[in-house]
Amino acid sequence: MKQRHLIIALLLLLHLSVPQAKAQTDDIKQLTKQMYDMFSTRKTQETDFMALTERLKVQALKAGDERLFYRTWANQATFYANRMKRNKGLQTAKEMQEYAAQHNHSYGIYSGAHVIGAICALMANYDEARKHLRQAIGYLHDHFPGEGAAASYLELARIEYATGHPMEAVRLTDQAMHEPGIEPRHQLNALSIKCLAIADTSNYKIGAKEYKQRFNEVYAQRERIKQQLGRDGIYGPRVECWRLINEQRYDDALKEAEKITSDLTRLEMQQIIYKRKGDFAKAYGTSRKYMFIRDSIYSARNEHLLMEMTAAMDMGRVELEAKNLKLRNQQIQMENIAHELEQKRLTEEALQLTLKNQRIELANAQVKLQNDSLERNNKDLQLSEYQSKIEAQQQSERTQRVMLLASIAIGLLTIGYLCFYLYRRQRAARRLQQAHSQLKEAYDQLEEHTTARERMESELRIARDIQMGMVPHLFPDDPRFDLYADMTPAKQVGGDLYDFYQQGQTLYFCIGDVAGKGVPASMFMSVAVKFFRAYAMEGFPPEYVATKLNEMLSADNDSGMFVTMFIAQAHLDTGRLDYCNAGHNPPLLDGRFLDMEANAPVGLWPEMEFAGQHLDNVFGKTLFLYTDGVNEAENPQQQQYGDDRLQQLLAAGKTASARDTVHTVRHDVASFVDGAEPSDDMTMLCIKFL
Repeated sequence: MKQRHLIIALLLLLHLSVPQAKAQTDDIKQLTKQMYDMFSTRKTQETDFMALTERLKVQALKAGDERLFYRTWANQATFYANRMKRNKGLQTAKEMQEYAAQHNHSYGIYSGAHVIGAICALMANYDEARKHLRQAIGYLHDHFPGEGAAASYLELARIEYATGHPMEAVRLTDQAMHEPGIEPRHQLNALSIKCLAIADTSNYKIGAKEYKQRFNEVYAQRERIKQQLGRDGIYGPRVECWRLINEQRYDDALKEAEKITSDLTRLEMQQIIYKRKGDFAKAYGTSRKYMFIRDSIYSARNEHLLMEMTAAMDMGRVELEAKNLKLRNQQIQMENIAHELEQKRLTEEALQLTLKNQRIELANAQVKLQNDSLERNNKDLQLSEYQSKIEAQQQSERTQRVMLLASIAIGLLTIGYLCFYLYRRQRAARRLQQAHSQLKEAYDQLEEHTTARERMESELRIARDIQMGMVPHLFPDDPRFDLYADMTPAKQVGGDLYDFYQQGQTLYFCIGDVAGKGVPASMFMSVAVKFFRAYAMEGFPPEYVATKLNEMLSADNDSGMFVTMFIAQAHLDTGRLDYCNAGHNPPLLDGRFLDMEANAPVGLWPEMEFAGQHLDNVFGKTLFLYTDGVNEAENPQQQQYGDDRLQQLLAAGKTASARDTVHTVRHDVASFVDGAEPSDDMTMLCIKFL
């Protein structure tokens, strides 16, 4: 009986949930149809389209339809780009790709790369467009091997055709045609582009039989696909024009050219037809119209791109000025701290000198007191000898009188001696009391100096805390890499540095060593870290970051300070590692030293151009960076730790994480040093690419 009740309840629940699921599916289908209808209509308002697509994105997420969600988001980016808001469209596509990377949505990452490449092509940034489209093709092949990348291949073919590389466009259309599951509309576009590319190569081969035969073969394939699809594509009129030109039906070709919607393309085809027909007067007139419209379109597009670029540069300039102002305030604070520390150091030296002088005076007073005591004893001895002689002479003549006179004389001498002795003792007591007062005053000054020194050490600890706060101590939790770093100054404040910054699929990181130690090196280090972070946030390559750092740090560098740095940019989607070494120790990749370009340290000479290098793929490898406080660490016998010992330790590869690697090296260095005082700052940074 209980089982029957349970089955009836499940059937009721299923009966109630089916209409809800069907209603949700119908709503998604209706919103999808409205989206494509509005997308293809030029009169569609931006606010209406964005409101509709946002609703569709919410419904797609609820239904768990990841592909519809990202197709809708990609249509938003393309909508902006098609309506001359290409920077906004590019930003929308990048936001979509970052969201997909954060949520590990493979289809969203592919869609983001494809849309970014297509928008860059609209902006005539063909190199950037090629890069993103090739990334989209590679990502789709790696994560969706059963699906074809025909759309991305066709975008690349359009770029090569537009930039005057028809044979490369033909090769790319052939690759698109061989992609699995290619749709008929993509086949039609691929064959259309191939026909146009073959036609372009014929500009100097008019009448060649091989060309006509090849064109007619591709055209016949295109006609079969067009019949199967039931409609023609956007390239149809242009392809028909070329077919009629090849058959020397120039009047029919001119009629077909009138069907081309683009004024620029229509005039270009009419110009070619008139030249082939031999009507050079009309060809010249058509050419003038073509050039006028082309220049107008390019001028308008360039003005719009310039306006968008100017707005972006103004925003970047404002942000950079704010960062520079904040950095300047921090630099002024560090300068004030350094000035106060210098004043306290001078005061300490003055107090030490005063105390030393007072000790010398006290020692002189003690020596003088001892000399007075010796002089008094000598005089006492001389007086006793004189009295003995007098007594001997008088004893022989007048014993009684001499004895009386001797007694009186002895009494007088005793009284005089006592007076003299009391006078000398009182005088010595006054001098001793004066020396005691001076000694007490010196001890009071020493106590004040000790208090000032403790206060200065406390401020040094605060300065060290400020310096340590300039480098990151929270490390990212990312499944694609494991990063950990550690910095130990040789003094309370030091000159070593490290930093890292992650933005989307890019990870910037650096390590450096300022020439010198103490507060000046710490100030120079803070400036270098702030400038690195500012240029890394702009997405510049490592060699450009090093060049700009050198320009900023070498300006007005009267003290001659410099910093050795290793700067790198890891592309987390492809595994490529771009890096630039500016006079720093070469890092180790899986226990082997990397080959380094001979770049100078940063801050020595202005107007230097730094050279960069790269590794194609660092996935599954461990990169270890360090300063010379590691390999130049000395034991009590003044023997250095050395590069060979460091390489042997890392080549063993026994650690499980970046943190363990850094701790292993630090413990091994500490064991080798055996308690000796460190001679330099020691900084390490380790990245394991997973």
